[in-house]
Amino acid sequence: MKIQTPSDIKYFLYVRKSTDVEDKQMASIEDQLAEMHKIAERLGLEIVDTITESQSAKYPGMRKGFNTMLERIQNKEASGILCWKLNRLSRNPVDGGQISWLLQQGVIKRIQTYSRDYNPWDNVLLMAVELGMSNQYSNDLSVDVKRSQRRKAARGWYPASVLPIGYTHNKDYRVGEDEIVLDPERFDLVKSLWRKMLTGNYSVSDIKREGDKIGLKNKNGRGYSLNAYWHMFTHPFYYGSFEWNNEDGVKESFTGKHKTMITEDEFDKMQTLLGKRGRPTKINKSDFALRGSIFCGECGCAVTAERKIQARCTTCKRKFSIKTSSSCPRCKLDVSEIENPTIIDKTYYRCTKKRGKCSQKYVEEKDLEKQIDSVISSVSIPKDFYLWALEAIKYLHRNEIYDQENITAQNRKRETELLQKLDNLVMMRANEEISKEQLHNSKEAVESELSDVRKNIRVLHERAVDWVGIADNYIHAAKTARDKFKNGDNDTKREILQSLGSNLTLKDKKLSISVASPLLGLRSTYDFSRSQKITLEPKIAQLKQGYSGQIDSDNSRLLPDLDSNQDTRLQRAMSYH
Repeated sequence: MKIQTPSDIKYFLYVRKSTDVEDKQMASIEDQLAEMHKIAERLGLEIVDTITESQSAKYPGMRKGFNTMLERIQNKEASGILCWKLNRLSRNPVDGGQISWLLQQGVIKRIQTYSRDYNPWDNVLLMAVELGMSNQYSNDLSVDVKRSQRRKAARGWYPASVLPIGYTHNKDYRVGEDEIVLDPERFDLVKSLWRKMLTGNYSVSDIKREGDKIGLKNKNGRGYSLNAYWHMFTHPFYYGSFEWNNEDGVKESFTGKHKTMITEDEFDKMQTLLGKRGRPTKINKSDFALRGSIFCGECGCAVTAERKIQARCTTCKRKFSIKTSSSCPRCKLDVSEIENPTIIDKTYYRCTKKRGKCSQKYVEEKDLEKQIDSVISSVSIPKDFYLWALEAIKYLHRNEIYDQENITAQNRKRETELLQKLDNLVMMRANEEISKEQLHNSKEAVESELSDVRKNIRVLHERAVDWVGIADNYIHAAKTARDKFKNGDNDTKREILQSLGSNLTLKDKKLSISVASPLLGLRSTYDFSRSQKITLEPKIAQLKQGYSGQIDSDNSRLLPDLDSNQDTRLQRAMSYH
């Protein structure tokens, strides 16, 4: 088969910049375009069209430019993609899997990034790991943000993005200063409304009219809604307290360091005036393994859990809750008098329905766990394949190390040559062998190339990540996750569920999970090896003996010395889908 060179392929130049925190350090669209055009010129690449968009890549199917580009590639307008980094194309397993599949099928013939290229004949294990790392980075970022918010709450500062009316975040915050300060436009107005309401002579609707009269408005210049006033008079923040979820998703109470507007006694009086009994926040003491990770597939709200403990009355056969009742509500038989009662202890998961009506029903925890076990089983691998995969990835890593060392040596050599060239130009000018203009022009060209060489060296070092360790984690998870989920405690189950994939949604009592692409790839590799009756031990021997140290001039990569049939089967066996 004739392997196409980069110049034989037509490319789409794809550039993406997101406003998400994840991309704060990413080069701007203009910078990416400038660098990509330099690469295209250096490699002689033909760019059919340039596609730019400012859109997050965390969620599949949300980028119009990206989707259009893939459609046009499938329509054969081009067969290559030029982009800054692989994470510009995907930060989720769905889009990443689509890109990987099109590359393996040869629909995409090359992906060229700033630091390397990806081809259909490559072993795409490294690409799958890089895409998995990109997806995991987004997931980790969310965890880091929540951890940072919990730390802020522990310091005594309410970490909500929108504070109660009358307060604002200190935008010019410096270490040692208050992180939350009084809103100079609204604090005194809100305080005067609290004083009026505490007299007991006003309703909340009366206070809203008073607020509109004195000019209490939001940042958009409009008066606050009646619901906003109810929220204002029921928020403990005003007397110095607030609540925030801990690591288990359970609300905890914190004492704030901000300046208070009222006392706690005044807050309790307000709750009485509003018709409420001042009672502490209900703390859910049950530890639910699957709560906090799953969302409703209909309305998008979080899925919560509820434990029901019921007894069946031996007299009238009525089921009733023994958490809230001490006797049968039908025949009034006391629980203590029921002989050998049947106790029903079940945990159910349901949508919180915080956004309004939702038709989704309860689902039992045991049914959810069966579905999760089925997903884990679908990506599990046996011990012999686990050991083979570990050995295989070690030898693939040796190839990567050789690649890095070889390219680095070439760049260092060229860097030395360019520095020597600069010295020679200076000497030639000192000897009046060249003019001042010639020195300037020649020096500018050499310094430009020197800058590119040094960038290449930096990029290569950035690429030298411990991807073997990351791949090992996925391989280990594929082997042990099922046993750990069955026999582990709730913390272990939560950890496995979160590492299994993303976009966990529950709809019509069916759990949907976007399983991490490396786990799918490992299982796909195992299934292929079984279908082809590949003996795992001999393949390790082939892998050990197959790398000759020869360099392919096109992509500077170690090539295996296997015959074409062996090479095809081995590459397919190690490819991620």
